[in-house]
Amino acid sequence: MRTVEIYTGAYASGKSENALNRAIEYTKQKKEITLVDLDTVEPAYCMRPIAKKLHGYGINLILQSDYFGLGEAGSYVTNEQINCLKTTDNDIIIDVGYGVTGLDTLDILTDIDLEKNIKIYLVVNTSKFETKDKDSIIEYINFNSGENKKPWKKISGLISNTHLGDETELKDIINGYNILKEVSKETNIPIAAISLDKKFAKDFTDKTYENIPVRLLDRHMPEALW
Repeated sequence: MRTVEIYTGAYASGKSENALNRAIEYTKQKKEITLVDLDTVEPAYCMRPIAKKLHGYGINLILQSDYFGLGEAGSYVTNEQINCLKTTDNDIIIDVGYGVTGLDTLDILTDIDLEKNIKIYLVVNTSKFETKDKDSIIEYINFNSGENKKPWKKISGLISNTHLGDETELKDIINGYNILKEVSKETNIPIAAISLDKKFAKDFTDKTYENIPVRLLDRHMPEALW
């Protein structure tokens, strides 16, 4: 049974970085992986500027190649994006752009309701205003679930990804994780991982923290347009 991992979150939460790092991790495990950029808000950003680099890792990419859209105006989606679950048997990772409909964007995908192993991860950066504390994160979870409350459309896990770009310090990572622990306790949504720049590897030598997996990220997104 294949896995469909979906990464969602607020603007600049780090969902795209987490999604593509996960895809690279899978290719290193010799898995056939398809990475779908489902950003309908800013399709010129995210994966497209670094597509050649990602292809070099052996990742099959599905993204828009001929549209430049900015902001909440939105854009069209391609048939390849809509039918991404039908056209391959690969494990699939989907990066869902932020926007007014949240996870309702997934409704455009053909046969998504037939998938047996969907994992939806909310990437949380507590340095962002929308997810700065427990209450705002819970509010964002409710917002991001969209209007169409289908049974499969639920958050499987939270990913603690608090960062301030190059200015990130270890205390920022730990503080963000502690806030997310409060959210997890109240919502019963588990923390799936703590993700952080690999420059902090020396601080997490066994790749865990309080028994939570630590994912060390290579930063690819600074090479994208934004």
